[in-house]
Amino acid sequence: MRPFDYQRAENTAVARKANQAGATFLAGGTNLLDLMKLEIMAPEQIIDISRLELDRITNNGEGMHIGATVTNSDLAADLQIRKYYPALMM
Repeated sequence: MRPFDYQRAENTAVARKANQAGATFLAGGTNLLDLMKLEIMAPEQIIDISRLELDRITNNGEGMHIGATVTNSDLAADLQIRKYYPALMM
């Protein structure tokens, strides 16, 4: 695995700034580290967003907004997702 810079985002503004710089995000449940060990991915900077409050599923009137850290199990359990977006359950 190649060396990389790790930073835990303290808020979404930090995460947005890092995104503009081309950083790769890490949140719970991702397989990023496995891909790095196999040298499939080699990001120079990793931003941990797992502690940000991005775990919400909301209806914005035009569709559903799924937060970046919503788990697959929470997504599958959401009644609106199950009703209006059944393809996500496959």
